[in-house]
Amino acid sequence: MFYQGMSHEKLYPSELHRALKIYHSAIPLLTIVVSEFTSPPSTQGTGKLDFTPFYQLYEVWRWVEGLLWRAVILSSRLCEVHENEASDATESLCKWFSHYVKCSAGWPAKFRTAHRSAVISIYLRAFVLRHRVLSESPVSIPKPPAWLHEARTLCADYRMILSSSTNFPRAGEHNVKVEEFVDLCVAVWEAAGGMGEHAGWIIDVRLQSTSLSPVTSFGSDSLVGDSIYIQFSSGV
Repeated sequence: MFYQGMSHEKLYPSELHRALKIYHSAIPLLTIVVSEFTSPPSTQGTGKLDFTPFYQLYEVWRWVEGLLWRAVILSSRLCEVHENEASDATESLCKWFSHYVKCSAGWPAKFRTAHRSAVISIYLRAFVLRHRVLSESPVSIPKPPAWLHEARTLCADYRMILSSSTNFPRAGEHNVKVEEFVDLCVAVWEAAGGMGEHAGWIIDVRLQSTSLSPVTSFGSDSLVGDSIYIQFSSGV
């Protein structure tokens, strides 16, 4: 199914829905994989996570991740970002991402970092586009939206992936991926209403990101401007 779908992507680049339909036919198999083989890693006596079950099925997970990655990429190009999240359409980004999250529950942070970073980034941007608040007043929203918890969990996963796949930059260099990650977290916070009570989360994201790149917090005018705005919103 994976290679057949990839072939259709190459042969019919103007008809991507054909490849996505083939990927969609694998969902029953993915459901079995999730129910039978997906589980969070256990903790060893040393405190380290044990990914032995994952490595025992490494080739299976490579196939699963590759198929889901292509399905997410295609659905992000074909679907309407404001679609009903309960939609069962073949092109539904929400449905494909749900499958990706369920399957990745037992994956180590170093597995397919480029693909996983791209997938999480796409979905967080979809959150922002779908839920962006048009009001200029943060106090106009009485409580945090339901989707914010999921978005924050994704941001935490994204940071773990970046921690395992990027290096601290040399003097004068930028860790662009980390800067983009912080900008995306700020965009999520703003889409949720930019409430001061959640500004502490963004401040923590910035502080934690300095272990990956000090430029993230202090190296560009836009980030400094964002920091001032966030601290003002939080009352700091």
